[in-house]
Amino acid sequence: MKQIKKSLQFCAIMVSIIFFNPMKAQIIPNHFFGQNAWMPDTIGNTVYYGKLHKNWSNIKNSKSTLIRFGGIGADKSMPTNYQYIKMIDSIRAKGMEPIIQVPFENWKYNAQQAANIVQYINVVKGRNVKYWSIGNEPDLGYAYTNSTQVANYLKSFATAMKNVDPTILIMGPETAWFNTNIINGLTTPNGPDDITGKDANGRFYLDIISFHYYAFDGSQTRSQVTTKLNSTGGLQDNLVYLNNRIAACNTAHNRTGSSALKTAITEANIGWQNNSADNLNGNGANSFIGGQFWAELIGVSLKNKVDFINFWSVIEGNSNALNIGYLDQGTGKKKPIYYHFKMLAENLKGNYVNGTTNQASVKSFGSQSNQQIAVVVLNQDLTNNYNYTVKLNTSSITSSSALKININANLATEYSGTIPAQSTTLLIFNGQGQLIKKYEYSLNNHAVSNLEPTVTQFIATGVAEQLNGEGTGPEFEIKNVFPNPTNAKVNIQLNKPNREEREYGIEVFDMQGRLVITKKGYFFKGTEELDLSQYNLSSAMYIVRVKYQKILRTAKVMYIK
Repeated sequence: MKQIKKSLQFCAIMVSIIFFNPMKAQIIPNHFFGQNAWMPDTIGNTVYYGKLHKNWSNIKNSKSTLIRFGGIGADKSMPTNYQYIKMIDSIRAKGMEPIIQVPFENWKYNAQQAANIVQYINVVKGRNVKYWSIGNEPDLGYAYTNSTQVANYLKSFATAMKNVDPTILIMGPETAWFNTNIINGLTTPNGPDDITGKDANGRFYLDIISFHYYAFDGSQTRSQVTTKLNSTGGLQDNLVYLNNRIAACNTAHNRTGSSALKTAITEANIGWQNNSADNLNGNGANSFIGGQFWAELIGVSLKNKVDFINFWSVIEGNSNALNIGYLDQGTGKKKPIYYHFKMLAENLKGNYVNGTTNQASVKSFGSQSNQQIAVVVLNQDLTNNYNYTVKLNTSSITSSSALKININANLATEYSGTIPAQSTTLLIFNGQGQLIKKYEYSLNNHAVSNLEPTVTQFIATGVAEQLNGEGTGPEFEIKNVFPNPTNAKVNIQLNKPNREEREYGIEVFDMQGRLVITKKGYFFKGTEELDLSQYNLSSAMYIVRVKYQKILRTAKVMYIK
């Protein structure tokens, strides 16, 4: 009878959540975009001969914010103290934050060893790592089939780890897929395997429910790639289901604010392996459609309030089938999955906003902050180029464009353009709906030539200007803008091939494209001083533009009063 009452209570909570708590817009966390640090040279005594250490700059440049040090390798063989600290310091040296996995490997390692790792890293060495996980893929690596097996070690490890440092956030169960045989029991409030409540010390066992997502095994078709995420039983359905369970757990255990339970996908890719012949025109991690799949996966995750996602991985594999990192394991070149990740990580800010299109082969979504609206357009059609119109609200579009896109940003603004087949466009509008930047990335114009996306800047008038566009007149570059940030004066230093004194135009624009300062400069010694405190400017990022005849050069400066 007691168990029946608990079941009825759980059902009542679920019903109230589903029907009386509509999902609010997802605020995009600053730490949302993550990667997995694979593969390093050595873990423990196991040598992998990996190239990770050579690619920290590429990882930083992709705009990744969270880096997970985990996976099968770090579970089977415990990293040394030196390896943990070296990894943490390498991640932070590039302005990113680590996730550290403590090993379990089916009770090869115990809770006290996990606590010792936390003690060494956070207390002895003072690294204050916030995010931690326990073990890796229990349903695959340990062949566990139920929640009891997983709850037994998660609870003991979590208690031991938080006894050392109560401030850490722990995630689990790190299942190899969205495995309800395990996840359901772990997220049944007050059930025997519930890991969402508190231990005997009054601390929550877990703070983040995590799982891994590999959509395919390399045998997928293009049609499956373009429909998988939103098909019945796909990731969209999985996340709606999990969010309802987590909401019930939060209600049952009074978890609110910063204590609220969250969701993360700590390993994700189009597949855990490629077709052996996968390439740009294929359907795996080396393909262009693979990059669009990553983008769509990000959109689905943001829509459903995933707190962060860590893609697997940076660079790996000793065969084409296992070459699933976002950098090519043979050449080190950046793949379409790299450029899609970077475009979204660099530009999606504020709140997620939903998008709809009238073409099944085109997907769209975006984000909205006080400063900008970003619109992602994925044309997955093999042959059709589209004239399109984007409207920044949900009202009808009256234009004759074959492709109509609505973005729920509550602005009655339209923009029209053309998008080629098998290509991605990212539009950036200012807060008033004026286009200020456009990214264009296609299979045939970029990926086949190993080119990064084309970026066009639109300043003030809406007329396109390349950030470093060509023109007539003496060549010059902006060498440096310093100090940056500044609270008053800033020096603009030019790199000029000659010492002739010419009159240059200096303009300063805000991030909405409005001209806020204009003056003349001569750069007698290659440097011109500009005192921003003389103008009525708010603390913000600004674009400094120097021009001579048709030559335009731009740089950014942060002004803080």
